[in-house]
Amino acid sequence: MKKTVIITGATDGIGKALAILLSKEYNLALCGRNEDKMSKLINELDDCHFYAECFDITDKEKRRGFCEKVKNEFGTVDVLVNNAGANTKKDKIADINLDDLRYMFELNCVSALGMIQEIYPVMAAQKSGLFVNILSSCCLFNNPMTGSYSATKDAMEGISKILTKEAKADNIGVCSVYPGGVDTNFRPNANSNYLRPETVAKMIKNCIEIEEGCVHDIVIRPFIEDNMP
Repeated sequence: MKKTVIITGATDGIGKALAILLSKEYNLALCGRNEDKMSKLINELDDCHFYAECFDITDKEKRRGFCEKVKNEFGTVDVLVNNAGANTKKDKIADINLDDLRYMFELNCVSALGMIQEIYPVMAAQKSGLFVNILSSCCLFNNPMTGSYSATKDAMEGISKILTKEAKADNIGVCSVYPGGVDTNFRPNANSNYLRPETVAKMIKNCIEIEEGCVHDIVIRPFIEDNMP
């Protein structure tokens, strides 16, 4: 019986690469914002059972409705990949717009936690599952102009680390992923020296398929990056 994987932010970058890679062997539940990108992604999937929906992940009711439809469609969820996120505004700490900061917390942290809370009871009931939280290497060091993004990812890292300890009792694993620079539309300019999203996707797939135990942390960075923790 094929396992079911939910991927948020599935229409671009790491999420898209992972969806295409997993479509050969898994059932997929995919969400993103852009209808055109979702249609293109669906055309690239292997012959798999999938459910796809486009909505803003920060919308609590739509997020909840999506999760309910996924549970009804597949009956179970084995893996949740919290990939949706963005760095919408870069500013010095003194200039951070608090409304921008609140939105980034909703997008990068609160929405991911909301997804976890929707899916946790399913995994707890079956006494198995895996949460994969896509964080950032910014959690490991601090750079100027990244205060808002770093704060939201740091908050999600804290949730991920505590969930790692709490979920063990239900035989649920938690994997925190810390990518460095990845050559995706997340960044305004392409950079061929950065990691390909397919490379990160392969690492995540390996963690999903581990036969016993759990890989708790993945740090993967391109050689071009000099700043280290």
